Amino acid sequence: MFQQGDFVVYGMHGVCRILGREVRRIDRNSVEYYVLEPVKHTDDRYYVPTQNAAAVSKMKPILNKQQLDELLSSPETTMNVWIEDENQRKQKYRELITGGDRVALLSMVRALHIHKEILLAQERRLHLCDVNFLRDAENLLGEEFSLVLGIEPNEVGNYIINAIKE
Repeated sequence: MFQQGDFVVYGMHGVCRILGREVRRIDRNSVEYYVLEPVKHTDDRYYVPTQNAAAVSKMKPILNKQQLDELLSSPETTMNVWIEDENQRKQKYRELITGGDRVALLSMVRALHIHKEILLAQERRLHLCDVNFLRDAENLLGEEFSLVLGIEPNEVGNYIINAIKE
């Protein structure tokens, strides 16, 4: 399925390059792994068992520019996932962050930015937990978007907001 040199988004670990496959012996059993190198931390390695469907399902191919643009203009990204109840919002946003679904993350980023603008008009600020969720979601999306778009990671947040607002 995945080949050496492919880039993937691996769960919450971000963008990784597949270095190859490696067989390791564990308790007399041979287990084959994908060896992943995070783009940000090239000294690290992640070993994903090729036979573990749950672990492999966390490896998502990198989008190309056209797919990214389609994703940003998708009606699903304009869904408002703002939840008034703070405890419910924290639980839902935690699930979205750990789930890594790009559409859900973009919807969350959009909702948080809209709410932030509303609060700024009232001379108020986002709760710290919402600031952290926004940062985490933008970081998760930012690494992939930066690579695909050829822009700096710190430019991704504005790119997303401008694209979602259109």
